[in-house]
Amino acid sequence: MRRIYDSRALERADDDPFTPEREGGDARGPRTIDWTAFSHAFTPLALRHRGLSVAVSTDKRRYERGDPVEITVEFRNRLPFPIRIRTESPNRWYWAIDGLRNASRIPRAVPDRPAAFSFARSERKRFRREWPQRIRVADDEWEPVDPGRYTIDVGITRPDADDRGLVDRTEIEIVD
Repeated sequence: MRRIYDSRALERADDDPFTPEREGGDARGPRTIDWTAFSHAFTPLALRHRGLSVAVSTDKRRYERGDPVEITVEFRNRLPFPIRIRTESPNRWYWAIDGLRNASRIPRAVPDRPAAFSFARSERKRFRREWPQRIRVADDEWEPVDPGRYTIDVGITRPDADDRGLVDRTEIEIVD
């Protein structure tokens, strides 16, 4: 009986179709391309901004006082290749009620460092938020809003987001 270590069976890695080819002694296999970084480097900024759509919607247009407002936010890459948009904050997007981000008068402590919002080709990102018809005025205090019309804004966290079409708005009405 022949033992396996006496045979050449252990040296036949080239018979395995799943073993990468070794050219010049390199066992790393074929090179891959980071397509997001590639498209970021070669796609003009204006095209990346036009390729991204921002949409905000609510489940209704009119709400009774005190009913929660369901907010749906959707970002979509309309391009057939990945894109990356630079943001001024790690919070890549925001929502606001009449200009108050996150329906709060208290600014959030967010690190002041840039980040990036990345999308695969034709990717959609959908988020949901609920606004209880209250504005935060202190760390532990919220005030209810009065009946009237309110604008809900959503956008990418960039200083030029409005100019570049990276913001969307919708209006709701709260009735008594």
